[in-house]
Amino acid sequence: MAKLACELDVDAVLGENGIISDEIVDFSPRQSQLEMARLIADSIDNCESHIIEASTGIGKSFAYLVPVFLSDRKVVISTGTKNLQDQLYFKDIPLIRKTIVNSRKTALLKGRSNYCCPHRINLHKHQKQFQNREMASLFAALAEWSLETTTGDISEFSAIPENDRLWFFATSNADNCLGGDCPEFDNCFVAKARKKAMDADVVVINHHLYFSDLTLKQEGFGEILPEAEVLIFDEAHQLPDVASHFYGDQVSMRQLEYLCRDMIDAELSEAGDSKLLQIPADRLLKSAADFRLVLGRFSQKSDWSGIQFAPPIKEAVEQMQAAFVELRKTLEPMVSRGKDLASCFRRLEASEQSLVQFLNPDDSQVNWYEWNDRSFRLMLSPLEVGNQFREQLEQSSFESIFFTSATLSSQQSFKYYSDRMGLNGIKESRFDSPFDYQKQAILYVPDDLPDPSDRDYAKLFGQRCCELIKATDGYCFILFTSYRMLSWTAEYLSSKIDNPLFIQGDYQRSELLHQYMKSSRGVLLGTSSFWEGIDVKGDQLRCVIIDKLPFKSPQDPVYKKRLQLVNSQGRNAFMEVQIPEATISLRQGVGRLIRDVNDRGIVVLCDNRLNSKSYGKAMINSLPTMRFSSDIEEVKEFAGEAFEA
Repeated sequence: MAKLACELDVDAVLGENGIISDEIVDFSPRQSQLEMARLIADSIDNCESHIIEASTGIGKSFAYLVPVFLSDRKVVISTGTKNLQDQLYFKDIPLIRKTIVNSRKTALLKGRSNYCCPHRINLHKHQKQFQNREMASLFAALAEWSLETTTGDISEFSAIPENDRLWFFATSNADNCLGGDCPEFDNCFVAKARKKAMDADVVVINHHLYFSDLTLKQEGFGEILPEAEVLIFDEAHQLPDVASHFYGDQVSMRQLEYLCRDMIDAELSEAGDSKLLQIPADRLLKSAADFRLVLGRFSQKSDWSGIQFAPPIKEAVEQMQAAFVELRKTLEPMVSRGKDLASCFRRLEASEQSLVQFLNPDDSQVNWYEWNDRSFRLMLSPLEVGNQFREQLEQSSFESIFFTSATLSSQQSFKYYSDRMGLNGIKESRFDSPFDYQKQAILYVPDDLPDPSDRDYAKLFGQRCCELIKATDGYCFILFTSYRMLSWTAEYLSSKIDNPLFIQGDYQRSELLHQYMKSSRGVLLGTSSFWEGIDVKGDQLRCVIIDKLPFKSPQDPVYKKRLQLVNSQGRNAFMEVQIPEATISLRQGVGRLIRDVNDRGIVVLCDNRLNSKSYGKAMINSLPTMRFSSDIEEVKEFAGEAFEA
């Protein structure tokens, strides 16, 4: 039975005979969950911050939500993904609200591009830019839906896939949003969502939105998030990469294509008598396309310093800069004709300035490029994010900040994570999983496979996968560190086994997982995006096979510079950076297997370096303590006992 918050503490909710069991069937108290909840409640009361590693199975969402709803502080919860946002807001929080009675208001806030934009829909619905009748019909249906929806959240309109190009015409982004100058501002779903968030006591956002808010404040455009006393980062292991993206800058071919498209639309709607922009806009796009072709003569992704003085690169850059100047001179006199044209001019100036900054980085930045068949990106990335992140936290209103994830430590130490994020001095805690890994799982590390660099490794790995798939009758994840190895193994397995294969790239990630879950005896093959954020319980996942240790490529431009910086300081980048990062990633992959107290399964690590290298034992010791074997026959025996019909 629900009770008033003032009558409760975390023990009364999550402890033995806790009232949350009235709302959750088969809820069983977990000591580690209760201890984590107590820690967060005390830290909120005492205005303290914490790094918290909450191992799989603890139920960390409830461990922080219960103290949040028992407190009177204003709280922002930032998650790693929009899917986790939705789970918290539509599933977990309603359960807590049924248990704890109080007047605390909640809000879900996503980034601008997750809401339909009435202005852009009106701008495009009468124009003839859609390629076929089906696109035009879909857009008309979307326009009708936008008049009926109360939230404008595009996830509600399932007729158009999330990444479909049609959303370009129906959503805004930081570049093309007109803000308070928009003629449809009174109907703006983003503004409505932000107002609700400002009035709420508990706001659920994601990491990208958190850093977007910081960027807006820096640029003097106000803020997205409300002032709050408590900030909780869930899936905090993702923060370093997200921070690096937002502290950097970029120029991309797609960005220029969108800008020029918006510019022509704006001229048509706000300066219909003018036909001045098409030629210089086309010239900029041609210079970008020519630049992409020149880039195609060099490595697909690399440090800019390696190619910047090549004559064809210098010439292509100069042509693009000249095209920027010509388009800017043509557009500038037109900014008074309308708000969209003025917005396009600001975007053009910003893109031109980003190119200048890319070409002239300072010592704390790395400029690098990458290209594919259709586009390119010129990226300016910071070498380190810790100092900037720490400064922004210190300038915020937060009294308590929590960083939580199942994987924040490496070799039982938080040093790598806290150093990278500038969190030295913040208290650290670890809560162990309630799962009995010794009984529930076996860790198989073959000692008869060659090193992954061996020419025979791929074939022998494929053969071993076949043996394991047969032993478990399928129900396997095979996780890879490269698309190349995934493709080879997928082709090999397709000719050797009759289990249905679900291969990354055949469908979007969520749909691929959905198809796997509906199948019988399936085998899913995926790379990095499947190493985390996947929750498959029961016999539907019996075995997780990992092809090799997930060391990040030392040829990645930013990573390479980071390693060089550490080594230049007389330290050991391999031990201080590469090993901790690989260990954290490995723990994420292994964590896909056991998701419930009744799960059983096999973890397979097919990298012989775990046996032959000095760091191998330390990496194994960082994993949950499972029964260990290097004998395939022992593993088959375990599978026979665990999964017998």
